[in-house]
Amino acid sequence: MKKVVSLHFTNECNGDCPFCYREQGKETINEELFLGLPRYLKDVTNQVALGGGEPTLHAGLVQRFASECKDYDLVCNATTNGFLFRKWDDERIADFCENLTMVSVSMDRAKTKYWRDGNEYLDVCNRVKKHSQVSCNMLIDENLMNGDAFVRVTDHLFERGMDRVFALYPKNFPGPDIIPKQKHYEYLSTKYEKFYVDDLTFKILDEEKYGNWKEPCHYGRDIVSIDEKGRVSGCSFCNDYKLRIEKPSDVLKIPEIHFEDRFNCPYLRR
Repeated sequence: MKKVVSLHFTNECNGDCPFCYREQGKETINEELFLGLPRYLKDVTNQVALGGGEPTLHAGLVQRFASECKDYDLVCNATTNGFLFRKWDDERIADFCENLTMVSVSMDRAKTKYWRDGNEYLDVCNRVKKHSQVSCNMLIDENLMNGDAFVRVTDHLFERGMDRVFALYPKNFPGPDIIPKQKHYEYLSTKYEKFYVDDLTFKILDEEKYGNWKEPCHYGRDIVSIDEKGRVSGCSFCNDYKLRIEKPSDVLKIPEIHFEDRFNCPYLRR
């Protein structure tokens, strides 16, 4: 069983982040195929993570998919930039979140221009929290590595109501040196049960280097990704597709896919 299947079911987005790992377009996965997946995904994973593109641009489809997941006892989460939530009333947010276990709202330097300030972002997250668990997906940058900024920002996020903080290391553009801040990561992991890091951060800190690891990363092992064309890869950033899903039951072929071990991340820019 995979820990999670990431479903990037659309490449349509209302943002323009320069480091995005998706080629922006107007494509969305075939609706019948998409809604038929949960019936078979239950035999591959216990958890589905919806991403894009931007899932809120297809809110009705997300709601129907999440309902299908609930019918098959699948945890369904979604990651969003949160921009549309500012325009939605509480009823519409509640409808979107109804069968989602967690909604993750991304935050990084490229998205700050879309928010009036940090308080607006946090206010939106707390509106979401009325109807679902809410997470901040925080992309690490150089500013957060200055002094104890990383600890202070994380403390503030939890104090303002975040259920989870997920700290991610950048891919496809240069990231900071986080190894000197290992004690900060350890401190936050001890202080907060729901403070998490992505697999790349874990590999860097665990082996204290940025590549040539002794143990492989999670590529194709714990996670697989399915895009808007039904193509399956071992990582959301990867375009080395191993399978194309043409009918829902094709999902059952995923456990048979051979993913090579990776001891370096090809999307790391240092």
